[in-house]
Order: sequence, then C-alpha cells, then structure tokens
Amino acid sequence: MPVQEGLAIEQRLLEQVASGESRFGYSIWRSRQALVVPRSATHKQGFDLASKHCESKGWPVVVRSTGGEMTPQTSGFINLSMVVSRKGEKIGIRESYSLICQPLLHWLEAMGIHAYCSSVEGAFCNGEFNLVVNGKKIAGTAQRRKRIKNPMSTGQGEDTAILLHAVILCDEGLERIWKVSNEFYKACQLPPFIIGDRHICMSEITQQRGEAFIRRAMKDLDRVVQQHISMFSRVDQSPVPSSF
Repeated sequence: MPVQEGLAIEQRLLEQVASGESRFGYSIWRSRQALVVPRSATHKQGFDLASKHCESKGWPVVVRSTGGEMTPQTSGFINLSMVVSRKGEKIGIRESYSLICQPLLHWLEAMGIHAYCSSVEGAFCNGEFNLVVNGKKIAGTAQRRKRIKNPMSTGQGEDTAILLHAVILCDEGLERIWKVSNEFYKACQLPPFIIGDRHICMSEITQQRGEAFIRRAMKDLDRVVQQHISMFSRVDQSPVPSSF
C-alpha cells in the first residue's frame, strides 16, 4: 500500500483506543518505497530540493505528524503498529517499549535470530530500543501517547493510549536505501550519517529470500502478536483485525 495508508491505519487504531471504543488493536503491513520524514524536516532550507531529488529517483518523500528522524519504507520491510491502553497508571518508557519489543524478540528467536535491544551509532533513526543482531540494527521502534477520552476513567491518573510502531528489515537490498537517505540529508544541508554496514536484514541471517519468505514471516508475526496482545482483552472485546 502507499505509506500514507499505513500511517492512516495507525492513526485510526490510536483514535479507536483513545476514544474508549476499544482497548487495543494492531496492524501488520508493508508499503511501497518512500522516505517518511517528521514535519520538522519541512523547515530545512533544502527540503524542497531534497524532496524533488529523491522523488526523481523513485523515492517520494512523505511527511508524518510525529517527531523523530527519517525512516525509509519499502515492500521488503515489515511494519507492526500496535495500540494498547493503560488505565489510571503511569507506565515508564522502558516498560512501554517492552510491549512491542518482547513479541518481536520472541518472533525473531523462533526463526533462529538472536536479537537484543540497543542503540547502534550510524543506524537510521537510532534509539535505545532498536532490535539488534551482532551489533547491527534489524528493526527500529517508536511510540506515541495520547490521553484516553473515556468519561469512565479511573481518576487515579490519566488513562493513556500508547501507539507503538516497529519497522523490521526483512528482505531488501539495503545499500540503495542508505544511499538515497544520505542524499536527502545532504540536500537538506544536514550531515549524512547513515552507515550501511550498521544494518542487517532477516534474509541475510536466515538465508531465505523472496515474497514467499516475507509473507510467511508476516503470518508468523501475526500469530505471535495475537498471543501477546490477548493480555489486554476482555470477554466482551475482540482484537481489531490485522491488515496486510
């Protein structure tokens, strides 16, 4: 799908939980290739030139409403968007990130990929909660929070909807991605900082490639997330269906 559709799915899931309509939901999706940038990037002096340059190379630039750094998207990357609610309790950053990192780590482990959480200098959109294999980034994570508008809130602190997102490098030729990403930064008069060999794809580790491998990985991830997210369910609720 166009990446805008994937971002719209995320926003709908967040609104459903923030409005009190549901307690959780998730989506597993892929998009056509694009560079997704935070709104702050549009204020850079060379943004328009950078966007035209990348689009001429087949990489449209899409602006998202949240912060962070540029994130490339291709059909060889898998996205997991998950929204959960926390009622009347404070939840720390590390605890909230564990809600998405734990199922991802279990999923990767089942395929023989031994990952852990760490920052990786030179990786795109670097952060403490990257998923890393032998010092190389295999997935990135991010989160966004929104107050729940439910009038039946507990009164013991704000009820909160947490959107958690991961982009997993599944099966893709990475060199071309970092090349165009660094070209974007350079055109925006920012130092190009992405180092290609700080990243690794699932396919490089498993020696499995192609569309069938990606689809099978997505189905396996769907099963893992369904089991994990069931802790947020109630008898009278059912999960928001995942999207492929």
